[in-house]
Amino acid sequence: MEPEHEHYREKVRVVLDSGIPLSRYRSELDAEARKVYLDPDRQARIESDLLNPLGVTHFILFPALIAWPILFPFSIIIGLLAWFPLKIFEWILIEKKLLLKITSFVKKINRWEIIGIPRLDIGIKTSDRILSSIHRMPITVFLGLFSYLLIMNLHWLADFSIRNTIFLASLLYIILVSFISVIRAATASALSFADLPKRRVIPMDSLVETWMAPWVGAGLIFFLVRQLTFSYKGIREDTVFADPIIFSLAILLVLYTATIIGLMIEVTFFRNRGKSVKIEFQKQVVQEHSPTLYLFTQHLGDLKISPLMTLDDWVKQGENFESDDLVQL
Repeated sequence: MEPEHEHYREKVRVVLDSGIPLSRYRSELDAEARKVYLDPDRQARIESDLLNPLGVTHFILFPALIAWPILFPFSIIIGLLAWFPLKIFEWILIEKKLLLKITSFVKKINRWEIIGIPRLDIGIKTSDRILSSIHRMPITVFLGLFSYLLIMNLHWLADFSIRNTIFLASLLYIILVSFISVIRAATASALSFADLPKRRVIPMDSLVETWMAPWVGAGLIFFLVRQLTFSYKGIREDTVFADPIIFSLAILLVLYTATIIGLMIEVTFFRNRGKSVKIEFQKQVVQEHSPTLYLFTQHLGDLKISPLMTLDDWVKQGENFESDDLVQL
């Protein structure tokens, strides 16, 4: 990495370590970027990389970028079909307040409190929507693989044709991705659960994936082991996927197709409906629970949780800090 990039990266890391959103020091960070001649695109990518670091699972999906010209026609058809279930889930979860009822139930059963903690990416330099979506991709893609393996096992049980298997797997994947995309958009805010007995703060946007990941992972392991066992023992040799090589190629094809579909759905939905869904859900939580917004900050090794304002005031002023807000801290 070039020295000027590392210099700016360290400046951003200092701000993030303090626990204060980037918007508070936006002008200072822009001045530092100009000192080392960083263009806005490189500046935005450095900030995105620190806020949403990519792991090993993300790099497994990168070959999909090479295969996308081949898989794109099929992916765009499925992606366009996803708009119907997206609107249905938005109507059920947001307009009919089902997500609010689920949130209240989770709060009650776990004896948690609902508070607000500002997201550190507020004020990020020209947020890269594609990079942000890629950060959320692993669980989305594995849902596609889970759907395929589940339907393929039903194919063996119900003697589905390959065409019906692909159709049902695509339908199930669209439903699951639409459901999780609406929830992600609604909870991509300051809303958090406070678990006081265990002394922890749980952002709502991470809770869904935290609960879903173990079940999806266990399902994938079960179906993969089941298929490999059948192939090894020569069971059900009449199926096209009895050959482990063909099965492995099919898995890769599903993996990369699900990546393109999931990326398309997430980017388009977050771009067109993400902000309005998030604001509407926050208003519902404010009316029901009246949470308070806190800052969780660090200074010279001292940690501090400070009440800042009501979440209602935070939403009304556009999720931005004013100069007087931090004076009392």
